[in-house]
Amino acid sequence: MQMNLLLSLATATLIGLSFAPLPLGFLAYFSIIPFLALVKDFSLKESFKWGYITGLFISLFTIYWIVFPTSLGVVAVILVHALYYGLFAVLFTRMAANSLTLGLASVPFLWTAIEYGKSVGELGFPWVSLGYSQSYYLPFIQYVEYTSIYGVSFWICVLNVVIFWIYLNREDLRIASISGIVLVILFLLPLSFAPQKVKANSQKVKVALVQGNIDPYQKWEKENRDRSFFLFDSLSQSIGKGQVDLIIWPETATPVYLLRSRQKLSWITGLYEQLNTPIFTGTPDYEWIDKKKYKTFNSLTLIDGSTGPFELYSKIKLVPFGERIPYQDILFFIKWILSKFNLGEGNFSPGESIKLFQLRMRQNPESKISFGGVICFESTFPEFVGEVVKKGAAFIVIVTNDGWYKRTGAPYQHAQMAVFRAIENRTPIARCANTGISMTIDPYGKIRKETGIFEEAVITDTLQTRTQLTYFTKNGHVFSHIISAIAIVLLIFTSIFENYFLNDKKASISKKS
Repeated sequence: MQMNLLLSLATATLIGLSFAPLPLGFLAYFSIIPFLALVKDFSLKESFKWGYITGLFISLFTIYWIVFPTSLGVVAVILVHALYYGLFAVLFTRMAANSLTLGLASVPFLWTAIEYGKSVGELGFPWVSLGYSQSYYLPFIQYVEYTSIYGVSFWICVLNVVIFWIYLNREDLRIASISGIVLVILFLLPLSFAPQKVKANSQKVKVALVQGNIDPYQKWEKENRDRSFFLFDSLSQSIGKGQVDLIIWPETATPVYLLRSRQKLSWITGLYEQLNTPIFTGTPDYEWIDKKKYKTFNSLTLIDGSTGPFELYSKIKLVPFGERIPYQDILFFIKWILSKFNLGEGNFSPGESIKLFQLRMRQNPESKISFGGVICFESTFPEFVGEVVKKGAAFIVIVTNDGWYKRTGAPYQHAQMAVFRAIENRTPIARCANTGISMTIDPYGKIRKETGIFEEAVITDTLQTRTQLTYFTKNGHVFSHIISAIAIVLLIFTSIFENYFLNDKKASISKKS
């Protein structure tokens, strides 16, 4: 029991330490070895139990910050997130029981398929993907323009399996030596990938990111609302008139329904006229269903004139259990619970479609560039950002408010995910956060400029727009689908030939005795 607990904690600790803000991504190369050693010889029942326990520890060490915005998030982690690790443990144990070699060979496929599965549907929460541990190692992740983040997770799993295989065969010098050579080749393989270059005919867009550093727990209070407007007004004026093509404010920077408030909208349009610069800002919005009911949205709007109408995009990917309870539209009892109890969750409605915004260039007002707005949690989904780019976005703006999570690892982890979105689509990204981290990222994942957290700041930078589509942008999760299909085939193969493996194992035991 004590050894089981140590192995479980070892995997959780290694995974936890491999993520931002610590630059210790190399720990991921060994992280799941203790987990595999733990469950490989268990019964399915014991395997699920220890997989679930390990999942709880991993959640504790990586997404502990989820307790701050809503207590319901803690329940979600306990009931949902840890289950994925229990599922992996059961599937791996089932295959290893028939053939340890086949079981180990299946690890990269099973783990990656489950990681991808975690991102699907209204329960989608792709936060703790192993691949994100490599965000500081840019030369090793350039191939994600083909595979997305899940290709890196697959690669990490392969390294874990080979290292574990070397350990298991440490007394056989020949097998260990050959495996060691294979390990070196696999480790260096990503460095051989040569990324495609951004074409010289791309345009340049100068942007300013305004980080207000306003406490999200206080800014919605009536007496604090004007303070937000005064602060963002003041910081934006410090940029100067006509100095940039676009001023970007973070998620829900305006703590009112901006497009429904004549007074506050006049304030922002007046600022636009004064600076002669479009302002892209997060704002809540609503829509009447009937005379008594309405839907609320987490939205983005581009203020690029003195009068409307102004373009609006409403967030599609909502944080499960944070911004919206999953599947409440089809499960009637969830609606009943929500009507009776306040569980601390938000109740936003998802937007209907992706929206591109048209930006007039200051040097040539007749020229327009399309760009896409991505709100907070949406930036964790590779395929979502890919769709925005595929529709024609020349660059991506990510707005977020990570202030809910205080001084934890969450703002750093979330910011580093944007590095992958830039490389996957070879698209520059401007990321504007309320309390940090705000940053600009080039198409190769290099962070050009960034702020700290919990500081007022304005950064300006020039982005070189996207000129071509990557394989991933055009085709989506082909790699993940193939890996998932192989995982299913391996499981079916093991089930069909289970008796063969059993007889082979019995014969091997008989020979030894």
